[in-house]
This record gives sequence, structure tokens and C-alpha cells, in this order.
Amino acid sequence: MKKIIIVLLCTIFFLATKDLLPTEVYLDISRGFAEKIPVALSFSGDKNEETKKILVSDLQRSGLFSPLINDDENEAELLIKVNCSLKLGLFRLEGIVRDITTGSGFVLGKRYQGRYPLMRSIVHRFANDLVKKVTGEKGIALTKICFISDESGAKEVYLVDYDGQNKKRVTSDKIIAACPDWSEDGENLVYLSYLNNRTEIFFHNLKSNSREILCSYPGLNAFAAISKRGEIALTLSKDGDPEIYVMRKNGSYLRRLTYSKGIDASPSWAPDGKKIAFVSDRSGSPQIYILDLSTKKVRRITYQGSYNTSPAWAPQGNLIAYTSRRGGCFEICIINPDNGEFKAITSGPGSKEDPSWAPNGRQLVFSKKLGYKSNLYIVDICTEKSYSLITGKGNYISPAWSPE
Repeated sequence: MKKIIIVLLCTIFFLATKDLLPTEVYLDISRGFAEKIPVALSFSGDKNEETKKILVSDLQRSGLFSPLINDDENEAELLIKVNCSLKLGLFRLEGIVRDITTGSGFVLGKRYQGRYPLMRSIVHRFANDLVKKVTGEKGIALTKICFISDESGAKEVYLVDYDGQNKKRVTSDKIIAACPDWSEDGENLVYLSYLNNRTEIFFHNLKSNSREILCSYPGLNAFAAISKRGEIALTLSKDGDPEIYVMRKNGSYLRRLTYSKGIDASPSWAPDGKKIAFVSDRSGSPQIYILDLSTKKVRRITYQGSYNTSPAWAPQGNLIAYTSRRGGCFEICIINPDNGEFKAITSGPGSKEDPSWAPNGRQLVFSKKLGYKSNLYIVDICTEKSYSLITGKGNYISPAWSPE
């Protein structure tokens, strides 16, 4: 039975058929994004080198700032002065930011403190406050990423900070786990597990480290995704073909949403909770579709490529990221769901799969497989530059970025 279920789960990822070749309309993702702000930094006090390393990383990862290597104020627009102290295990940080190109001068000034083990979080908080002050948007420096890894010998659920630090194993079941996702408040995870020798969806509280079985219908239970309103969309095969269902977060009020022959899977919520993107092979090949929950109408949005899967709706609602087979390997693409404009934002060796958005809608985390090894990477959709998030002796797949 276990082998049959695994085969069924794998079929969700589909078999390829021939390409469709309508007119291609390309997406310009550079519009609306300003150039990076050059900043000079000045550090003093205890642990200043360690603090500088963390803050510089945060500024670079934001995609908004360009820390100057020589810290030359003549080339900078902003000057960041940081003073740190460490006494009796208490870490204090004072950060002052000034605009040195205009007469406005003062931009931000804040003091932070906490026990020394919280130093990284304190620096991240300062970086977030700077992003908020400059852009009006929340920063991502305190977010986390969950993923699946087999480094312990079995596929378990893990967490890591957005910068690849503080990796932590969530499950220790010594059995297959898959498809993790976050609750809308960032305090819980949902994931598929074979703990009881069948596919079941678990709801896992990260603070208490307690969990419960959320969904255990006959057949396939997979791909659970939680909306901002707390509803859960998922794939079930209890009525025959794998279809999209939705239910409340406690598992009640289950409703079936799709009724097509073949496979419907991998739901992703629009930020307003009114639409769901999903994968279906109803046209003969796996493609991305959108279901309007009010009208129950379904429309296809991908036409380039014979194999398009893993949709992820951007937090701002303007884009959907997905996995597309292009030129013999998989790449991460983004598409405007309203007009069909699209763009591949990864390239080069390896297959890139399973994109997940940062809360700012600018970065994506994904899994890249080179040879027999899979690692996690992050790409900035504006620059299309990617960098490694985490590597190790195991494989790292199925990432999901936490909410704000």
C-alpha cells in the first residue's frame, strides 16, 4: 500500500507532452524598482565586527541597499552609525541613520537590547526598522523558511532563518514528510507525513511542539496551503481523481472545488483569499489554472511549455511564480495572472523547482538540483541574481517562506 501511495503522489508532478506555441508575451520585472541606495557604515563598541557582518548581510539581502566596501561617505546617500555594548550578558545596540545627500539629515535613531543569544535578532530588527523607514514596507530579516531534508537519513521538516542561520529540525519521525506550508500567523506548519503508513496532513504548533492529524481521508491527502483568512486548500483523492478541496483550519466544513477528469493539485491562495491557483492536466499536460471562488470559473494562464507546476502566488497578488521545463531542465518563472506576461528568472546548470515568495514579493526561495544533490537558493526577481541559502550533507527541497 505504501508503494502505491508514493506512486500516486509522484504522479501529481505529471508526465510531459508536446509544447504549445502561442505568441509569447514577456514580463518586464524591472519596472517600479529603484536602484540600490549606497550606504556607508560606522561601527564601534563590543562585538562590532560580528554586528557589522550581520547588518551588511541584511542590507544586501533586502535588495534595497548597497553597503560600500570602503565606507566612503562621499559615495554614500545614507550613513549608518552603530554602537554596541555587551555587559553581564546583555547586548545593547544603538543605531543612527542619516541622509548625507540632502539637508534633511536625521532618518532613524533607535536603541535595542536583549540577552546576548538574541544578538542576531536585535540586528535583524534594526535592519527591518531601516527598511520600514525608507520604503514604508516591512523588512524580511526576521522571517524563516521551512523545508524538507534527508540529512538525518529520513525526510524530515526543518526550519532555518532567512539568512541560512539557526537550522532546526522540527520532526524526528524517521519517516517521509513532504509539502510543508505556514499558517497565516507564522506560528504553525502543515505538512504531509507517512507516520501512520499513509498520507495524512498534520497541523504542527511550533511554540508548543505539539501536533494533530488534520486530514486523513482514504487515498491521497497532500499539498495543504493556508490562506490569510485561515482556510486550507488541499488535494484529496477520496472521491476518485485527485481534486482541490477547501476546509476550515480545524478540518471542518470540507468542500470540493474542482470536478475535472485527471489530476488537480498544488493549490496556492491569492492574497485576498478569493482565488486559487493550481496545477491540472485537464488539457493534456500540466499547466497552471486559476479558480475564482465566487463564480467557480476556471481559466488557464500558462501556455508556454508542456510542463508547468508548483504555483506560488506573490503576497502582493500581482505575480505567480511556478516551475517550468525549459530547454531540458526546470526553471523558475513568474507570470502576471491578469495578462499572461511571463519571464524565466533563473538559468544555468541544474533544475530549479518549488518556488516560494518572501513577504516583500521581491525574493523567491527554491530548490536547485545539480546531479544527485539538491540545495536551497534565493533569487531576487529584479536582478535575477541567485545565491545559496543552505547546503549540507543531505538534500534540501520543498521550501516555504514564512509570512511577515
